[in-house]
Amino acid sequence: MKIIKWITVALFVLLALLIIWVSVLHLRSFEESEAYTQEFKANAAGEFVSLEVGETHYTIDGDETAPTVILVHGFSMPMEVWGTTARNLVARGYRVVQYDLLGRGFSERPDVPYTGELFERQLIGLMDALGVDKARGIVGLSMGGAVTARVVANHPDRFETAAFIAPLHEPIAAPGVPASLGFYMFSAFYVPSLENSISPEHYGASVAAHLTESYQQQRKGEGFVRAITSSVYNFTPDDHPAYYARIAEAGIPTLLFWGTADKTVPFAQHEAVMESLNLDATGLVTFEGAGHLPHLEQPDVFVEYLTGFLR
Repeated sequence: MKIIKWITVALFVLLALLIIWVSVLHLRSFEESEAYTQEFKANAAGEFVSLEVGETHYTIDGDETAPTVILVHGFSMPMEVWGTTARNLVARGYRVVQYDLLGRGFSERPDVPYTGELFERQLIGLMDALGVDKARGIVGLSMGGAVTARVVANHPDRFETAAFIAPLHEPIAAPGVPASLGFYMFSAFYVPSLENSISPEHYGASVAAHLTESYQQQRKGEGFVRAITSSVYNFTPDDHPAYYARIAEAGIPTLLFWGTADKTVPFAQHEAVMESLNLDATGLVTFEGAGHLPHLEQPDVFVEYLTGFLR
């Protein structure tokens, strides 16, 4: 009995130490000091539109009569993650819309569940507000790929084509801990680690510096950690493959980009995505040795393939 008692005590002590450790790391890394006010938004380059689901930060570039391409960023980096993609597409005759997903960048951080429906309503609401009845193409990166798949599947009449860069495809189960504890774990570990992964070696010094600056600015806004935590518990576990399959059934042309050295969404997952989209080998563009952001590592190659597809 004494052994069981001491084991129980030891477990409680370890749990207490773990909680203290996570709490200390959270306090050291949590940087949300600015409310979502005009002062906070003043740092943004671009425009804002009030949608039913929340105020959305966006940019729109290119001739008003040119075909529209929409860029949807991923889980945690704001729309600056697209680098020169918009500029390169505009130079090739397209009108480009970029925006920050709710909870990211300079878009609003409402205290609501971050579900697929929320992201869908944001994108369709933005298209309606900007008068984009039908986009020539939409490109979804990482988690933005899952957002793109859902929106295109549910609104196939609004998109002529869809492209994906290392997209979220397989459902990711929520952590086996309450969301309240998950919040502190993301704050303590994930949020600071992402900034450290932005490497000048892969993207060049100027691009890496810009990404780092935009990520640091994003972290200052209240609600960022809450938003990404909620996304993990309310969006990533969805049945994403079903939406990809419905795009194939609708006959919408699709293209898939992937870096072979991707450690965030491993290259091996491309086979499942291709199966869901009913793609053959011509529907996959691989970037040898590139990581999770091949459009930043090889921007000229990426935009040439993309514009060829859009044509």
